[in-house]
Formats: sequence, structure tokens, C-alpha cells
Amino acid sequence: MQTANQNSYWKVKTKIERTYPYLTSDMSCDVAIVGGGITGAITAFFLAKEGLNIAVFDKNIVGYGNTILSTAMMGYDLDVNMTRLEKIVGKEKSQKIYHLCMEAIQKIENMVQEVNQDVGFERQDVMYYSNKFMQKSNMAKEYHLRKEAGFDTLFLERHNLVNLNSAILTKNAGAVMDPYKFTQEIFRYLDKLNNVRIFENTQIEEIVPKYNKVECVTNNFFHIEANSVIVTCGIQSLKIIPLPVELYQKFTVVTKPLPKLKEANIRFCAKDTVEPYHNVRFTPSGRIIFSGEDLKINDRKLDDKYLRLVAKDRYKKLSNILFKTFNLTEQADIDYCFNGVYANTKDTLPVIDELPNMPNCFCNLCLGTNGILYSVIGANILKDAVKGFYTKDMYLFKMNR
Repeated sequence: MQTANQNSYWKVKTKIERTYPYLTSDMSCDVAIVGGGITGAITAFFLAKEGLNIAVFDKNIVGYGNTILSTAMMGYDLDVNMTRLEKIVGKEKSQKIYHLCMEAIQKIENMVQEVNQDVGFERQDVMYYSNKFMQKSNMAKEYHLRKEAGFDTLFLERHNLVNLNSAILTKNAGAVMDPYKFTQEIFRYLDKLNNVRIFENTQIEEIVPKYNKVECVTNNFFHIEANSVIVTCGIQSLKIIPLPVELYQKFTVVTKPLPKLKEANIRFCAKDTVEPYHNVRFTPSGRIIFSGEDLKINDRKLDDKYLRLVAKDRYKKLSNILFKTFNLTEQADIDYCFNGVYANTKDTLPVIDELPNMPNCFCNLCLGTNGILYSVIGANILKDAVKGFYTKDMYLFKMNR
């Protein structure tokens, strides 16, 4: 296997087709959404449907941050399996969160149908696999928990493509798409609505709650007065909101198209049981997108030279693991390598809540591998929360849980 220089697959695959203005005057709105990535797009979509006057602000180009570094692999299963999650939050809550993720996949599909643009969306099966014999009993227990929760699962002990010892395959429980194209098309759709305004190159520097209002101040000292503010800008939000999270660098490699994989028309995405996980999805052209070998960020990460050396090593490791994981009958050279920063809480669940001591200021911080589905869950919770109605699901994702 050969490796390539760092370049985001989505950045090359999907060009910038539309740009938006930057803010040049003071303004007001019902809800100001801070962050124009995929979470900001999803949040704006669901709030706009409520008839609210929405303004979205991104410090750069919409969708050009961590969105283009995502694998956009959506599965009902979380970064923590059901066995472990049940020990953390209890059986009823763990099943509820898994089902919320499954429902979120359907909501994404409905969004794609409404926007009516090709964003590469496809429903797929989800595989959770292990190649370790000692894991088989744990996998069997996990299988029965998911079966009991009502999911259409199969227990596998072999697979013709994946080298595994045991696996749980859940039918139609996941999806894949082009995350940047999806974000572009959602904003294009929203831009046609009278109640949505989108601003690029407009950084929110300060959020100040006031009596019955919230004031946001931009880097150019323009003021936005809003009834509510929702922060969706991922790790950038940590400058605004102190959260007990850990930061990681995730590495991804993308192979060149493999003709035999293209012919096989593989319709599943997968992750293994190793922590941190390796995730895999396939493209219609026969590419393998493989990510993992996460690096916990410390002060040394700030050294670009150090990161380049580490990245080169991680890409090589990913390539070797990929080759060992799959029964490939053809050369699998690496075409793209890229990495991005993500944050995770101790229980790997998102933070969807009103900010402490900041009335009418909310966050939809969707962390980890399932960030896209968490974004949908958060948007549907917050569309009620900004009106003063707190849904019964919000307690699952509160900041202090």
C-alpha cells in the first residue's frame, strides 16, 4: 500500500458552489445559530420549519471546518456499546438513546428527500465486529441486548470481506452521505426561505445574555440581538463554553477506487470493538474510507511539525490495519489522507442544554462518531426549548449529568 499527502476527500470531491455574505450591520433575529457546519445546517433546518426568524453565522465558509473532515458514517450504535451504556445510564435510557439515533437516520433521509438533491445518501446495514476470540462472549451479550431492544440484528462468526471472529449486523440501521454536499444543499434550500439569513466570514466573539434578549458581538463589532442563541460550532465553542471534554485528533485514509469492490456493491458501514474505534465505509465507486488511530491532544499537538510526523505514522498504521482487516484481492493504494480534531465527553454522549448562568443561550454540541445523528436529536429538542418548552428527552443530554 502506498500513502498520499494530506488532502480531504470531500474537499476535492465537492467544490464550493455557493458563497454567502458577511455581516455588515447590526441586526436582530429570533434565533442566532453560531456555527455553519453540518450541525448548524441541521439545527437551522428544523428551527426554520417552526417559522422562527433564523440567522446563521460562520467564522469561515459554511461546511468548511470539521464537516469536510467527517466520514459521514451514520449508525444507530454509539461510541459506547449498549452493554457499557446500560451500566452508565441504565437500561431504559440506553435503549432510548439508541432508538433516538435510529429515528434520526430517518429524519436525515426525510431532509434529503425534501431538499431533493443528490448528496450521496444511502441507507445501509451496520456492522459491529471483533477479530479477537476472547471478545465473542461479550459480543453475544451485546447482540442479545440489541435484539431485546427491538433491533433487527444478526450474529455473525465469519464474513467474506471482513476478517472477524464475531460481529453484530443490524439491518438498515445506518446510512452514509457526502457531508459537505449535504451541508451545501441544506443551506442552499434554507437561503430560499424568507425567515433564514446565512452569513460567512462572520465570527461571533462574545455572547452576552440580557433581560429577555441575548446580544452577540462579531469580530468587526457588529451587534446581533436575538431572543435565543444556539452554539453549534463544535470544538470552537469551547472558547465560549467551558466543558469537561477531551480532545482527540482522528486520522482517515481513503483508497483509490477498487473495481471489484465497486462490482460487489457493498451496503454496510462498520466499526470494531477496539478503543478508540476504527470506522469503515465504502463509496459507490469502490473506495474504502477508513479512520481511527485517534491521538489524545496535549500541548505537543500545538507543534505542527510534531503533528505532521505523528500523522504520517498514523496514516501508515491505518493502511496496514486496513489491509489486515479486509480480504482484498486487488491493490489498495491510498489516495487521500486527512485528520481533524473532535471532542468527546466521558460517556461519549452529546451536550444539548441551556448554558449555565446564560439564560436563552443553548448548545447543540454533537460529539464523537455519531455527531450528525446527535445534531438531529439536538435540533428537535431545541426547536421546543427556544420557545420555553423542554422536551422529556433533554434530560438525557444535559451538561451536568
